[in-house]
Amino acid sequence: MTVVAVRTQAEFPEPMPVRVKDPTVPTNRWTPPLDIQGLMVVLSKAREWEPVDWDLVFDGLDVVLHGEEQVSHHAAGVASRRRASVAVPDYDEADELAQRFRGALMQLVNRGLRDQADEKYPDISTLIEQARALRSEELPADPWRAMGLVRRLGQVTLQLVERLDEVGLVTGLVEC
Repeated sequence: MTVVAVRTQAEFPEPMPVRVKDPTVPTNRWTPPLDIQGLMVVLSKAREWEPVDWDLVFDGLDVVLHGEEQVSHHAAGVASRRRASVAVPDYDEADELAQRFRGALMQLVNRGLRDQADEKYPDISTLIEQARALRSEELPADPWRAMGLVRRLGQVTLQLVERLDEVGLVTGLVEC
């Protein structure tokens, strides 16, 4: 069965065939990916989001990585702010540093994945995998183990920042 539509033109209407819906082809009505509660959760998370304070991240890197060959380039030059030795922070300070590094890692990983750096650069892919694994680890109650996790989080954060800066995906975070 062919249905004909008529275009209104001056004096010569042209018949135009119109395709009739084929009943053998299933079609589904579009449904939104989230219901109202899901959208409200997304909205509340967006409202709670705070940008990463990179000055605090680099200050934290200086605290936990001081004395190693890899010290952040951001705040390492200020001698008065350096600590003479790396002391084991108490649990609250270690937790704060871990959360700071986790937030920075989440942003860096998302940036690398968005720009497909994990597909272009195998070393960035490895760092992203390490960052994901470390972000999911719980902070141990033992202060020495907590410091070990915080140091590993800091090392991966610094390596990922420097590598993403080298390939041009982030700029202005690392000062030379």
